[in-house]
Amino acid sequence: MVTVFDIKRFAVHDGPGIRTTVFLKGCPLRCWWCHNPESQAMKPVTVDITRKVNGKSVAAKKVYGESLEVEAVLESILKDTHFYEESGGGVTFSGGEPLMQTEGLKRLLEGCKEQGLHTTVDTCGHARQEQFEEIKAVTDLFLYDLKNMDPELHRKYTGVDNSLILSNADYLLNHGANLIFRIPVIPGINTSPEELDAMLGFIKERADKLKELHLLPYHRIADNKYQRLKMKQQIQEVEEPGEAEMQLLKKKFEQTGLEVIIGG
Repeated sequence: MVTVFDIKRFAVHDGPGIRTTVFLKGCPLRCWWCHNPESQAMKPVTVDITRKVNGKSVAAKKVYGESLEVEAVLESILKDTHFYEESGGGVTFSGGEPLMQTEGLKRLLEGCKEQGLHTTVDTCGHARQEQFEEIKAVTDLFLYDLKNMDPELHRKYTGVDNSLILSNADYLLNHGANLIFRIPVIPGINTSPEELDAMLGFIKERADKLKELHLLPYHRIADNKYQRLKMKQQIQEVEEPGEAEMQLLKKKFEQTGLEVIIGG
């Protein structure tokens, strides 16, 4: 069994080609800017919502999360096999943090590889190295977050320091994994000259093992989720970065010699 809070078909920003993205519940981090707060708890969460029925507002319930058999998830993924084949796509496992459900994740990855599908794992990197060892052979691509380089800032804004995250990144790169670093751009939180220079230096030192880098602009589309979940939103005054700011950052990170993509 795995606990899933969404399955998004025809995704185009979670890896190459047209993909199905499976969002698994549970996360060890509590990022201030989290855009999937419903993913954080392992168990399903029920919230009050309002639906429109025949033009009238009706009170209703919404459940974030459902326990599914691995075979049922695979069946859903395989519905779009022809789109994957035509576009060079496949399946992406995201979250939350998919490695919070390592056993189920591994079974899903193995099932996808048995069907010849390209597999991607979107991870924050905060898991035991042994967990990455379990899935490395059946994962074609890791989308790997870099949030803050300063360990104390990382702890402040995510709840954990980044030592395990950085060491796991090196483990994967040193063992030949295909990995793309993804940097969420959060103005005022990880965009100081010191943070950007530290990220730039870290990536430059590993550029020979990388091909591209993604810059993910912060957005506020999760505001309604926080209200529904009755969760405190840690950053309320942060503005979304503008196009000019993103282009300047793109130019800065192109100093690594990598292809830099805004938005992934």
